[in-house]
Amino acid sequence: MSKTFSILYLDDEEDNLISFKAVFRRYYNIHTALSPDDAFNIINENNIDLVISDQRMPKQTGVEFFESLNIKYPEIVRMILTGYSDIQAIIDAINKGKIYYYITKPWNFEELKVILDNALETYNLKNKNKQLEVENQKLLMMALQQEKAQLASKYEVLKNQINPHFLFNCLNTLSSLIASDTHQAIKFTTRFAKMYRYLLEYGDEKLISLYKEIELIETYLFLQKIRFGDTLSLHIEIENYNFCLPPFALQTLVENAIKHNVVNEQYPLNITIKSIGDRLEISNKIRERSSKEHSTGIGINNLKQRYQILLNKEPEIINDGIEFRVMIHLIPEE
Repeated sequence: MSKTFSILYLDDEEDNLISFKAVFRRYYNIHTALSPDDAFNIINENNIDLVISDQRMPKQTGVEFFESLNIKYPEIVRMILTGYSDIQAIIDAINKGKIYYYITKPWNFEELKVILDNALETYNLKNKNKQLEVENQKLLMMALQQEKAQLASKYEVLKNQINPHFLFNCLNTLSSLIASDTHQAIKFTTRFAKMYRYLLEYGDEKLISLYKEIELIETYLFLQKIRFGDTLSLHIEIENYNFCLPPFALQTLVENAIKHNVVNEQYPLNITIKSIGDRLEISNKIRERSSKEHSTGIGINNLKQRYQILLNKEPEIINDGIEFRVMIHLIPEE
């Protein structure tokens, strides 16, 4: 063994201590003590790997000493030295003192040397295993922290896609209104500024309260109604607002419905948002445009990825050809 282990021998008979040290000092760092108090002083000041204690001592038995030792230094290997007739002491030493081995008197050098080496090797392996467990835990924590940082970074990238996406669509709408209706274009610009303030205020948040998100979507719908008038409507049925969700999740879905469906007097678009337990259902009748608007591919795919990062769940999309529904999970407020 590469390491020189330290052994403490406790015995109230000094001759026994002298004999033990004389025989084993070539193999181990030997410490000796005549009393439990002396033994504890030595253990407190030295790195002791193994303790051998005599059972029959005047002030305290070996079992009683090991009971105290086990509380303060449970990692130290413990052995008791006892006579053949001390069967109860052996049982107590195993049950109460948690000893590794009991040594019978008189001890034999060769046998005791093998016992000590095996005990210390076991002790060494246990310590190495503990060290490996600690290192594995550290590595696991580092991996989890790195994964968390990567997910947070990915989430930020996804979230930051929403603002340019929204801005791009609004500017397209404004461009068409300027050419056709200057008055509406001015109203649109005013509402657009208010909506963008929402983006600046909540854009850096990972989650937003359901109440705030509904307030935001109502402002967004007002913005769109400047363009579409009464042909566009929103119906909200929510019983419990004590939830959160990713910012602009509803805006993404409402925007998606407007982009892909006909919105006119003949075919008005009614969007419904209603709560079903801990989920929201966003639905609308399908009236697909004959010429679809150009899609950046961000919208719902972005929302899916954000939910995957947050909850490891994606929104449920149901399209039966008549109605388009999206079910998104709500997150309880902390």
